Amino acid sequence: MISSTARLTGSEDVCWDREMQASPRQRLGELVLGFMPSQLVYVMARLGIADLLRDAPMTVDELGGATGVQPSVMRRLVRGLAGLGLVGIDDDDRVSVTELGTLLGSSTRGSMRDVALYFGGEGFPAWGELHHALTTGELAFKAARGETFFDYLERHPQASAAFNGTMTQMSHGVVAQAVAACDFSSATAVLDVAGGHGHFVAAALEANAELSGAVFDLPHVIEAAAQYLASRGLTDRCAVIGGSFFEALPAGYDLHILKWILHDWNDDACAKLLATCRGALPDGGRLLIVERLVPESTVAAPTLHPAIASDLHMLVTFGDAMERSLTEFDQLLAHSGFVIDDVLSLPSGFSVLVCGKGERSPT
Repeated sequence: MISSTARLTGSEDVCWDREMQASPRQRLGELVLGFMPSQLVYVMARLGIADLLRDAPMTVDELGGATGVQPSVMRRLVRGLAGLGLVGIDDDDRVSVTELGTLLGSSTRGSMRDVALYFGGEGFPAWGELHHALTTGELAFKAARGETFFDYLERHPQASAAFNGTMTQMSHGVVAQAVAACDFSSATAVLDVAGGHGHFVAAALEANAELSGAVFDLPHVIEAAAQYLASRGLTDRCAVIGGSFFEALPAGYDLHILKWILHDWNDDACAKLLATCRGALPDGGRLLIVERLVPESTVAAPTLHPAIASDLHMLVTFGDAMERSLTEFDQLLAHSGFVIDDVLSLPSGFSVLVCGKGERSPT
């Protein structure tokens, strides 16, 4: 008789029953096999299964025909997806999508499809090179893909779309929380530095009718930003400007936003970017930095702290990029001539550092 606690190759070391208290060996086995759920989610997103099942269930055969997957293989996939709670399958062999699975739909409100496509697809191979990166100092992403991250995105439009979609999908809740928490009353014009499609500045303008703004990003990004701002009816209040933030930023904006930007770079590059911000900001101007804060002390925990997980992803993707603690941000900003005036903790776990221009530290 097969136990309800199914085991891999008969081993007692890997427990698949979520309700059973795991022993240390079972817990470690789950960690070792953690790539399986991630890849199942990715494949469901890539095949568009949530979209296919959005309006009505389909049989396994129908689902296989619609995705180009052999029905016998699709059945095996469906078993895995059902085991994760992403789909259900009834006695008539009909597959339906669950509430959880609908989040992989392309048009679902709060969709995480691009997040699954990016982390399970474009970003996944780099994690296989983590040991290589640690022992050689070379970039894990470059070892996996043959070029650096942003160069790869520029040459691969689908990968760029998945990445930008991920940033968009992950941004919505954080942006809403940040706009609600921040005081924009003293600002007249907001510059969303490396703002992508401009979600942050758009939300700020919609919440503050007296504000104007602009999105500043690389030339190949701002076309999409212009389209997005037009869809929100903000073309007259928000400009799009192309360029490199390491070279110069446009003057005339008394509030700069850096959301999820500084963690992409090492301290030297961040100092260069912060110098261009400081040079473009008027006296009395402010800088808002939205990032995760690494805990000041590290303790053993059953799950990775989000900031620590993100820090490791920065290591895998960019090498010397990193998440930082509040103390590390304070030192970085002071060196670049900024003072942290306030720290706003958001429900999402992100923080907003409200910074003003201070004395530049001697070099």
